Amino acid sequence: MYTNELLQEKYKAQNVLSKKARDTKVNYFDIIKENVKKLYQQKNWDLGFSKRKGGYLDQKNIHKVTG
Repeated sequence: MYTNELLQEKYKAQNVLSKKARDTKVNYFDIIKENVKKLYQQKNWDLGFSKRKGGYLDQKNIHKVTG
C-alpha cells in the first residue's frame, strides 16, 4: 500500500475519530459532521450540504465494492 506523511496523518485522525465514535456510541459520520461544522465556524467559512442520494456501505457490504 502506498503511503506518505500526509496519508499517515489522515489515518491517525480517522483512528482517533473512530475510537471516539465507539467510546461515545455515536455514529462516526455524525462525529465527522460536527467536527467539520466546528472548523467552519472557527474559520468563519460558509458551509452548505447538498442533498445526497444513496447511503453508506456497512462493513458486510464493503468487500463487494472493494474486493
